[in-house]
Amino acid sequence: MARVQEAPEQHIMKVCPEQTELIPQPKIPGNGCCCVCCGAGPPAINVESIKKHGNANGKWIQKSDGRIIEYFVYGSQELDAKIFIQIGGDMSSAKQFSEFPSMVKVLKDKNVKAISVNIPGFGFTSADPLRRIGDWAKSDMDPVLKAEGIPDDAPLMIEGTSFGSLHCYSLMHYYQDRVTAVHFQIPALARDLAKELKVATKLQGCNCTGQYSTTCFLYPGKWCSPCLHCCCSCCLPMAASGMSDLKKLPDYDSIKEEHGFETWEIMRDSVKHCFANGVTGQLYNVYLGQVYEKWGFHPFNDIKLEHVQRMKIMVSYGEKDPVSPESHGEYMANYYSEKCNKDGKMFKNVEPSEVEGNSEGGKCLVNYKPGGHEAHFIAYFKGDLLKKFLEL
Repeated sequence: MARVQEAPEQHIMKVCPEQTELIPQPKIPGNGCCCVCCGAGPPAINVESIKKHGNANGKWIQKSDGRIIEYFVYGSQELDAKIFIQIGGDMSSAKQFSEFPSMVKVLKDKNVKAISVNIPGFGFTSADPLRRIGDWAKSDMDPVLKAEGIPDDAPLMIEGTSFGSLHCYSLMHYYQDRVTAVHFQIPALARDLAKELKVATKLQGCNCTGQYSTTCFLYPGKWCSPCLHCCCSCCLPMAASGMSDLKKLPDYDSIKEEHGFETWEIMRDSVKHCFANGVTGQLYNVYLGQVYEKWGFHPFNDIKLEHVQRMKIMVSYGEKDPVSPESHGEYMANYYSEKCNKDGKMFKNVEPSEVEGNSEGGKCLVNYKPGGHEAHFIAYFKGDLLKKFLEL
């Protein structure tokens, strides 16, 4: 059954450098303190800043409510190119994907047009303090696809890395009759769902809803906000310098030898772009009760089996991952293998050609290695993991 099409949400397209003015953006108050470190609202986004920190692939739209959504388009420019949505992880910008020569080459070779969107509070996408993962596909992704002229029935391939994997589920649910392939890289599930499934419930982030991060901290009983914002605002900008630690990953040097670029520098610039409009907006994404709970749908019950069985799914996760629990990846690997493969067999650490899918056209490939969160980073940076997914 085809998804019932809803009336499109009105938005105003702003594509640099054609437009220079923005309508007023929603006011997001701080917690009563004028100091950004203690929780003042994020600064207003302006065209000059978007241009200064972006690149030739960068675009944005401004919705009728004033919210701005920044995104990047790269890969194949052919009219018949397949559509691929990439969603980055925490403390990373959508900009990074368009700057990996290895990934762009794979996309062009496979005739795939990619769109990566900065999630709320990242880069120059407006913050949305009380947002829910379940609403993201409709509120942020759908307007972008419409602005890009993507037909309402166009098939979609999607990939989410770490924090981005949560957003994959929002897309799978909203576009479930259109999604043809999904790559969950180092994935995590909602905490309330994890409790139901009896997998790890310990997730990265702060155990609150974010409800008080935009109200006066002088109000009795609302004292966590200034402490959180002050501490995190001071620490988050330091993350960019820590990207040099990527050089310690086994086989790191092979990336430059084979593809001629320095990975850690691209990742460093990605973090800088993520924080280019300040750190406050990004902090709203660390509240567990805001983005890791109450998605508004059940990813295994409310995404119809008839759609799932036709999808090509790849699950890549690592052993003893402290950020994206190993048990989450394991559950997903078992679930999709059972639904998408012949006789429910699991195909782990094999080539795409070796996977035997079901009679509906579905397939599931599982990548599992020691190394926790970084288990598949080298293959990811080289574009090998992307190629593997597109060949499934």
